[in-house]
Amino acid sequence: MQAKMTMETEYTVDEVAQHMEPNDVWMVIHDEVYDVTKYLLDHPGGIEVLIEAAGTDASDSFDNAGHSDDAFDLMVPFRIGRVQNSANKKSKIPTAMKPPTEKFNSSRDYPNPNRITLTCLSLGIAATSYGVLKYKCGISAFTPSKMPQMNTLMHVLSTLAMPITSSPSTATGYLKGLLGSSCILMGCTALAIKKSFSIIMNDTSFRKLPPHLKLPKPVERDPLLQRGWLDSVSSPVPLTKKILIAPNVYRLVFSLPHQQVMLGLPTGQHITITATVGGEKVTRSYTPVSNNLDYGILELVVKMYPGGKLTGGYLANLQVGDKIHLQGPKGAMRYSYGLCKKIGMLAGGTGITPMFQLIRAICENNRDTTEISLVYASQTEDDILLKEELDNFSQLYPNLFKVFYVVERPSPTWESGVGYITKDVAAQRLPLPGTDVKIMVCGPAGMVSSAKKFLKELGYETPGASPKMSDQVFIF
Repeated sequence: MQAKMTMETEYTVDEVAQHMEPNDVWMVIHDEVYDVTKYLLDHPGGIEVLIEAAGTDASDSFDNAGHSDDAFDLMVPFRIGRVQNSANKKSKIPTAMKPPTEKFNSSRDYPNPNRITLTCLSLGIAATSYGVLKYKCGISAFTPSKMPQMNTLMHVLSTLAMPITSSPSTATGYLKGLLGSSCILMGCTALAIKKSFSIIMNDTSFRKLPPHLKLPKPVERDPLLQRGWLDSVSSPVPLTKKILIAPNVYRLVFSLPHQQVMLGLPTGQHITITATVGGEKVTRSYTPVSNNLDYGILELVVKMYPGGKLTGGYLANLQVGDKIHLQGPKGAMRYSYGLCKKIGMLAGGTGITPMFQLIRAICENNRDTTEISLVYASQTEDDILLKEELDNFSQLYPNLFKVFYVVERPSPTWESGVGYITKDVAAQRLPLPGTDVKIMVCGPAGMVSSAKKFLKELGYETPGASPKMSDQVFIF
């Protein structure tokens, strides 16, 4: 065993700090080095929590999170070594994982409730005995003037214990009552004192765990509340609202199984809707405009094309109460905080939906400082989808989000861009090419094809045949 520990891999703090990218996450927990990259998606606290701690010593955060005992077993497969020069340190593994080594010294560290209880019982017995003797011998024999060593408190107690009558029968009854009530009072007092000390000193656990260690009982939670509905066995969801928001464009709102469940869709990914239309199985992909903060619902913005198999032949005919079948998550994009510093977006028509999902996630996260520049093209002003929401984000977060609209057929009062998204428009509105910049494109096929060409001319990398997270230009 000693030889095995000697050969164990050791890392310096600087080496650990180099692994702090979303696709390469190391951290230190109590001098142990862990590579949690493959655990990001399974972490119940969310991806962002681990990414923020990447490359650092996360011991305090880990302890304060209040993990259950099985968390330590889950960590084992991700352990890759120790921090250099930590072998001679005292282990900082939570005390709950190893037996206590120091014997508890009650006389030195804390008052002993049993000792205090015996003291109270002794005082009670002494007071009762004194009352009985006083009754037998007479008050004059025990007055403070004749016995100056008696305490004033005992004198008061003896006075209370005096018989109120000289009748033998009454005196006997009084004496029995005094003895009975004294015993009851002593028992209640002793029990109250012991219970009080048990609460104050946490008598059930303070001998076993240090007072700073937080180990709450594991909470039983519905898996749907932790992972999301899409990670479970999907069932049909009913349509609850159908709102026309632009010509042939509807906002469809579906209800999830219960109000407290989240969809569970990673930011940047999409779902698919499958239906049988005219005897043919048809599947189409859509990105919700709702996100995991919108509990209990799923919202889609869909343009209904008259000749579209799924939209014109199925979704356009949906009525409130009808159910659809969903699948997901799907897609290569999984946005997380720290992916890049600047994002340029080119969107056309309903291609705004994946962009809007990212915009919401960034603007609504007060720790995300990613800057977004959106160029959004539509045929007319009425065709601009989610314009109110986009304008609100640009006003509330002017340092994070900027939007520029381009309309093919503008009205006389239109004050923004006219025509199409061109190379010149992109050069003026998008961030300059760089290692910390990503460009995202979604829209009609003609717009996407044109964007690929002029983005290459502007110095951006050419995207691959299939989109990948590592692409500088990502095509949804």
